[in-house]
Amino acid sequence: MPVITKITTQKRQGRYNVFLDGQYAFPVSESTLIEFQLMKGQELSDEEVAAIKAGEVTAMANTTALNYLSYQPRSVHEVVTHLREADLPEEAIQTAIQRLKDLNYLDDAQFARLYVNDRRHIGDKGPRVIAQKLREKGVSANTIEDALAEVPDAEWLELGHSVAIKLQRHNRQRSHQESLNRIRQGLAQKGFNADYSSAIMAQLDWDDEEDNEMALLKQQAEKQWRLKRRYTGNERKQKVKQALYRKGFALDQIDAVLNELEE
Repeated sequence: MPVITKITTQKRQGRYNVFLDGQYAFPVSESTLIEFQLMKGQELSDEEVAAIKAGEVTAMANTTALNYLSYQPRSVHEVVTHLREADLPEEAIQTAIQRLKDLNYLDDAQFARLYVNDRRHIGDKGPRVIAQKLREKGVSANTIEDALAEVPDAEWLELGHSVAIKLQRHNRQRSHQESLNRIRQGLAQKGFNADYSSAIMAQLDWDDEEDNEMALLKQQAEKQWRLKRRYTGNERKQKVKQALYRKGFALDQIDAVLNELEE
């Protein structure tokens, strides 16, 4: 049987070269060296060499996965995908994944909880968008649902309220109805469902909206009146009225402002 005649260190820390009968045979990591208790003078059968090489591939999968996890938490699906992209054998991948699970380094339930909390604290996304992101990371629907359910409704409403206030401020130059529509659309895009949106909208302060609404209406009416100057009489008035109505202004207010413009 071949005999280990030399074991040398590589430039890469924790890596070694194994020589059999004076010839370079294969590289191993420190973990493989320890696992198989490799030492100079040791005889190795062909089966033992094959087992060592297989163990080294598994060790490489472990190292690759741990390095990937060192940057940020990952889902099981993300780690499996990363290992497959590294062209590692499926058997080694599954062995590494199970080992990481046993060590509690991989846990989709814990990952989902961390992800939900992080997105809430550093972002402005509601539960629907967060759920979609977790689905893209391969987390199961039940696990996602459980993680989202741990967040009280009051906290989602608080997050949504801060989003709605920004949207309200951004749409101040629009009619009240158009502002409402834009805020609802914005909340939906951020991941808040209709029930959350209704509760959030009810919390918004519109105390100064009436005066602002009339000022905006007069401003828009004057603008549309100028733009429709090629029309005359009642046709001009109807064209302006239609344009203002499409912007969300109330018909009775439009009529009052147009009557002022005609005087």
